[in-house]
Parts: sequence; structure tokens; C-alpha cells
Amino acid sequence: MEMKHDLRLRGVQINVEQDGCGARGVHSSNRGHSVAMKALKLPLFSDGKNDLDAYLIRFERACAALEIRPEFWSTQLARLLQGRSLDVYQRLPAEQVDKYESLKTQLLKRFRLTEKGYRKKFKVSNLEVGKTPDQLVERLNRYLVKWCEMAGYDDDYDGLESLIIRDQFFITCDRQLQTFLKENGKVSFKEMAKAANDFYEAHEYLSDSHEPSKRPNGNMKQPTLNTVNHQNTQPPSVTHAGTL
Repeated sequence: MEMKHDLRLRGVQINVEQDGCGARGVHSSNRGHSVAMKALKLPLFSDGKNDLDAYLIRFERACAALEIRPEFWSTQLARLLQGRSLDVYQRLPAEQVDKYESLKTQLLKRFRLTEKGYRKKFKVSNLEVGKTPDQLVERLNRYLVKWCEMAGYDDDYDGLESLIIRDQFFITCDRQLQTFLKENGKVSFKEMAKAANDFYEAHEYLSDSHEPSKRPNGNMKQPTLNTVNHQNTQPPSVTHAGTL
């Protein structure tokens, strides 16, 4: 498998170096890109050591600084992958091998850097040994921006407001409603609120306790003092089952 991968990369490199032979100017340009790609020297990505998000940012900045054309980014990144990350590249469909955004998207999914993944990173990040507070703040800002982006919100005040309110609303829901909202997929805050309202109406939640009626016929009936178990008078606790 790795031999086939190396042969594929070598073939792409040969095509790049031979591209544009019909015109001197184009040929010179391609030689320049070939030199730039050879100058791109980054350590191999290690999924047990490196942070994928930070590594991709470093890679993209290096490509931009060396003026490597985006159509070559996928091939260059593939040279730096190993283990599970290289397996992601090798499993790409043939028509997506040369598309950097496709490779990047699949890598993020493979390492769980999705909306939920970035939310978790934002929530649990702390000041690591050897790091400065400024670096932590920069990392938190990056995770928040990525979380907002993955959730489908704009990186502005309105987007952040909707993201935070949606997240806080979701964690206050009981497990049954959380499951229902997850089944609706990625929705906006307003769509989530509407779905929650529809769920409440369909399951006839009591307005004072938010507990669905347990009666088979669905009729809501408040318990009387004679039917209350005095050893279990505390209201049901809310279960926090994660995020969308």
C-alpha cells in the first residue's frame, strides 16, 4: 500500500515538473513551483504528538509563504502524513486525491475535529506546562472560531451569541429531548427552539415540571397528596448528555 502511495506521489511530481513545456515562461513558472515544493520542509505529522488543527495551520502558512499553488497542497501534505493520517489520504476517491479541502475535511473527521470536537477542546483546554497564558488565549480563540464555523454560524457577535445560547439551551434539556434534537441533525438556534416546542407539545410536557405525562391516554393529571410518595418528593434531576 505504501509503495503504491509513493508511486502515486512520484507520478504527480513528474507531471508537475513537466507541465508547461510548450512555453518558456510557463516552464519557468513550474520550475519555480517545483523548487518551492522541495523547500517545504516540515516534520512528519504524528497523531499521538501533534495537534492536527495547529499542524494544518502551520502547513497552510508555509505553502502560502512559498507561493505553492493550492492545487499542489494535497500532494505536499500527503508527503508529511503517516499512520492513521496517511490511511485517510489513501482511502480518498481518485477524483479527490488532488483536492486539498477534501483531504483536510476527511482528516478533521478522522481525528474528531468536528463541531462537537472543537467544543470539547474549547471547554477543557487549560494552561499546559511550558506554555504561556497568551498561547492559551490564542488556542482558545482558535477553538472557538472553529467551533462556530463547524456549527454553521458566522464569526461575529450575532453568530457567537446564537452559538452560546444554543449550547446552553441544549445542556439544560433532559436526555429524551437531547436525543430528539440530535436526531434533527445540525440546525440553527431558532430551528432547535421550534423543534423543542414541537416535542413538548407532542409529548404533553407539564409546564411546571417539564416531565411528560406517564398516562397511556396522554391526559395530563396533577398528582394528589394521597398519591405522592413522600420519600420521593424531590423534582427529577436534569441529565446533561453532551452536545449536538
